[in-house]
Amino acid sequence: LVTKKKVLVTGSAGFIATHLSRELRDRGFQVRTYDIVHGQDLRDLVRVIGAVHGVDTVFHLAAIADLNRSRVDPIETMEINVEGTWNVAYACWKAGAKLFYASTCCVYGNQERHPVDENALPRPAEIYACSKLAGEYVIQGFHHTYGLPYNIMRFATIYGEGTRPALGTHIFFGQALRREPITVHGDGQQTRTLTHVDDLVAGIVALYDSERLNEVWNLTTEEEVSALGMARDIRSLVGSLSEIVFVPQRVGQTFRESISAEKMRREIGWEAKVKWKEGLERMKWWYLMDGQVEITYQMPE
Repeated sequence: LVTKKKVLVTGSAGFIATHLSRELRDRGFQVRTYDIVHGQDLRDLVRVIGAVHGVDTVFHLAAIADLNRSRVDPIETMEINVEGTWNVAYACWKAGAKLFYASTCCVYGNQERHPVDENALPRPAEIYACSKLAGEYVIQGFHHTYGLPYNIMRFATIYGEGTRPALGTHIFFGQALRREPITVHGDGQQTRTLTHVDDLVAGIVALYDSERLNEVWNLTTEEEVSALGMARDIRSLVGSLSEIVFVPQRVGQTFRESISAEKMRREIGWEAKVKWKEGLERMKWWYLMDGQVEITYQMPE
């Protein structure tokens, strides 16, 4: 009999982890889950050690990922994103498990040269990015000291079916469908490499299958879309008459997210396939069919 590989996905109730867990199960993995919504706290080292015991690989996606929440509560952000990652790394080392860490392209901050590759010096501009970069250093420290096998995956801006309500695409859909003003930070010229969650999951699995370890990887499309372009595209897609209004710029804003995926393309043979407007169409139908406006918001009378 072929023994199915056991893996652990932290943050398993979250947007990306839900898609990843489903894909891993479809591929025959035994997927163990860990999430705060089930009372499983990353700050509980004993519990983390128990969860990691017996698995081949940990996909560590759990984090405080909301930029506003990170700014409001930097202590909890550091406890979960840094101390929690330390606990996961320690547990992986003790269990002999590989650690695939979900970091973020936000660690690059505002760079002068574009597109930004994995060799660029990180310049994080806000608490969330700082905490994720600190998590990277924790993992690399465990690797250099104890030989922990790892991969650091820097995700771009992810969207798609099941996206978190705090993300811009979700907010813009809600505002457009309720015919409310669509609120865009600053002048709306800041860009994001909006990567569909299906592409991201395919990239994670391709990296795992490659058996490459102990490196940093950008997992992203290379298609840039401005915040104003996002708002206009969503408004047009749903046939909304909403006005686009500009609100004060967000603290710690990255003004251009232009990230190179050349390493993943060259070394792993993966690249994002879902174009922005195709992914947006998919997300529209999920948003409407899943009742997101009614579930997430109070509908106007």
